[in-house]
Amino acid sequence: MDFSAFLNPANLQDTPRLFTAIAEWLAVFVYFNIYKRKYHGRAFVMQCIGAFFIQVAFQFIAGILPLSFWIISMMGAVGLMYLSLYLVLDIKPKDCGVITTHAFVLAEFAASLYKQLYVWLVRFEHRESFDASFCVMFITYLCTYIIYFNVERGNITPNRNLNVNTKELVSVVITGVGAFIISNISFINTKTPFSATENMLYVRTLVDFGGMLMLMTEMGRRNEMVLKNESTAINQLFQRQYEQYKLAVDNSEALRKEMHDMKHYVMALKNEDDPNRRAEVLEDMEQAIAIQESFMNTGNKVLDVILTTKSLQCQKKNITLNAMVDGDLLADIHVKDICSLFGNILDNAIEATQQVEDLEKRLITMSVRSRNQFIIIECENYSESANVRLRSSQKRRMFKSNNLPRTTKKDNVKHGFGLKSINQVAEKYGGAMNCSYEDGWFKVKVLLANKNS
Repeated sequence: MDFSAFLNPANLQDTPRLFTAIAEWLAVFVYFNIYKRKYHGRAFVMQCIGAFFIQVAFQFIAGILPLSFWIISMMGAVGLMYLSLYLVLDIKPKDCGVITTHAFVLAEFAASLYKQLYVWLVRFEHRESFDASFCVMFITYLCTYIIYFNVERGNITPNRNLNVNTKELVSVVITGVGAFIISNISFINTKTPFSATENMLYVRTLVDFGGMLMLMTEMGRRNEMVLKNESTAINQLFQRQYEQYKLAVDNSEALRKEMHDMKHYVMALKNEDDPNRRAEVLEDMEQAIAIQESFMNTGNKVLDVILTTKSLQCQKKNITLNAMVDGDLLADIHVKDICSLFGNILDNAIEATQQVEDLEKRLITMSVRSRNQFIIIECENYSESANVRLRSSQKRRMFKSNNLPRTTKKDNVKHGFGLKSINQVAEKYGGAMNCSYEDGWFKVKVLLANKNS
């Protein structure tokens, strides 16, 4: 057999269309298992099968088109990868553009590496066969995608959007397109400054590998920056809750002093003949009495101040706050952790409850109790914003796989830190946080290890 035709540079680009489709589908499948998905179980399996056969069918059609349609075919393949990712993943359009670019460069590298290894094998074996080609493809793809999966999943935080901006998207796309053009330019025109007349497959593989590394490195750097900024924001939230607590302590002392001076109000009423002035004194007394009724006595002074402050906020917003709390259970919890834990739980509950139009449903219940070896903290509130008639599958989509509810606010990067800080406190004390929603009621449940049990 004459191998010169096979080893001719003009034929080296002829990667079997089936293998190209498999490379593109596997690249998409990798991100199906790295990024957060919309669906699981049977629906996900059917989507994977459908995506595979569509990719194979497209590559088969592209293979019978004239060479002049090559660029259009590649754009179509990328478009199918984007569509597959967008339909399966819970992802924003710009984020999907970034992921698609990563997946496409990965597929190009895997296909190029397979072809280079197979050509090297043919040179030594002096024969070619589909079986040998398939074995090389299988081993190459298996190793490449497993290694890539284990590296790339560390660069992307699960269950969170990338939230890339237009500038970042353009930068990633330019990197991907640049790698593709330089790696394939020799197959189109050998007279450019970047063309290689020999070892074209080696150049293609090397360029694709470099482009892939650049994209992965940039993603890792970006993830580190996001995590750093998030950690800073959560620490600031901790500090803000603690500052609110210290301010509330000062206010509480002032209010207690005012209650102590209640007798002066009574004397003023006895000696006041002006009806208007008497009405003002009575109003001051009513406010003082309301404040006194708001004082909590849980057995934990820190929690008393927090609950008292939040109770006063609830009164101003026509919200009923019922608390059944054993504060003695929190004796081993640090002051700042108590502030962050209860401050964020109640702030979230108040924010949701004040949007309820029916005043009778403006209710927040909180309990702290002990069971077995855990301290159980539960807060439940009616949420009208979430109380829409949804199918059960849609209700499940309100929560991420880590059981943190999806924020209803536009900027899901800056918001949601409250629940994350609650979760951090729970994990710090050997526990966990769970969020649930049923029949219009939103519940946050926190478990803390009880050292005294």
